[in-house]
Amino acid sequence: MERTRWGLVALLFVMGMFAAAQFGKVSLTLNEHAAVFDRSPTGVALFVSLVGLVGLFCGAAAGAIVAWLSPRTSLLIGLVLSAAVSLAQSFLPPAEVYAALRMLEGVPHLTLVVAAPPIMAMIATDCDRPVVMSIWAMFFGLSFALSALIVPTLLEWGGLPLVLRAHGIGFLVLLVLLWRQLPRTGRAALSLNIIRLHRDIYTSLPIVAPGAGFVFYTVTYIALLTYLPLALERPELFVRLPLVSLCSTLLAGYVCRSVAPDRVAVVGFLGGALASIGIGIGLPLSPDLAFFFLGLVPGASFAAIPFFNAGLADRTRSTGAIAQLGNLGTVSGTPIFAGLLAGFGLPGILLGLASFCLAGAGVLLLIGRSLVDHKR
Repeated sequence: MERTRWGLVALLFVMGMFAAAQFGKVSLTLNEHAAVFDRSPTGVALFVSLVGLVGLFCGAAAGAIVAWLSPRTSLLIGLVLSAAVSLAQSFLPPAEVYAALRMLEGVPHLTLVVAAPPIMAMIATDCDRPVVMSIWAMFFGLSFALSALIVPTLLEWGGLPLVLRAHGIGFLVLLVLLWRQLPRTGRAALSLNIIRLHRDIYTSLPIVAPGAGFVFYTVTYIALLTYLPLALERPELFVRLPLVSLCSTLLAGYVCRSVAPDRVAVVGFLGGALASIGIGIGLPLSPDLAFFFLGLVPGASFAAIPFFNAGLADRTRSTGAIAQLGNLGTVSGTPIFAGLLAGFGLPGILLGLASFCLAGAGVLLLIGRSLVDHKR
């Protein structure tokens, strides 16, 4: 690749934000969902997590399937299915049907987030690739920030149906824009033996290395963002902390041009552990430092996919693993930290933060030592 295709990078990033909005369009409209389905907001909260459950159980398999179909074909199929499901949801069918549609929506969501990173790595130069991957790592956080600005206006104009319809139409527009621009790639063989498929992925250190650190980040990030401002009684942190982490995620890409991604992630984890001490003793800006250091981890984790894996098929499998492990962390992190907050208050949250950060750093140091002959 002589020049990075920045236009296509931008389109894929926008697509990633629409994929992330498959969570945000529900989490930001829980009250509206509760009114439509005559339930409490707690009673419709399951609609948020149904999409993520698909990634939790099928992430590794999705990586193999995307490699078999090819990332281009998989991504186009994912766009079509995403548009169809979102438009079907806009008719607000009965709760049981709506829940089934949310579960079904997890399939194209997983397809999109697994297929896009290998394409982005392929259309970038060696120099720009870490930056491109760190840009992709920002899609989830930025999507939620923008959705929080846009969704209230859509609700005023046309209620929940307009939010869902606009989401589906957006996928159709992206389908048209991406159809001819996506590069064609070869296809990998597909094993239908699920046990062997997972074994092959999770016994390959280059493939699993990016996700091995990412899971410790996802355990902490959403949970901390949910409970730390409450525990500190500082509601302004709800807005500020995600912005701090987005800046460091982008910075990680530039740092990974000259420093191995696993080492950047280790620095992020160790910094997060130290910042937990600062929060505990009341040092100013310690929460910001915690999220700054944690923000380095996703940028470095996605940069690690092409760093450790040269082939497109292995990069796709690695992306599947990072999706599966990321969903594992997201699903488990919130209840873990909720328990720590309920049982021990702020010290419990800080102990959890330090513990997971040190565990993430330790795992990456062990993997990095094992991979020393693979890359360095």
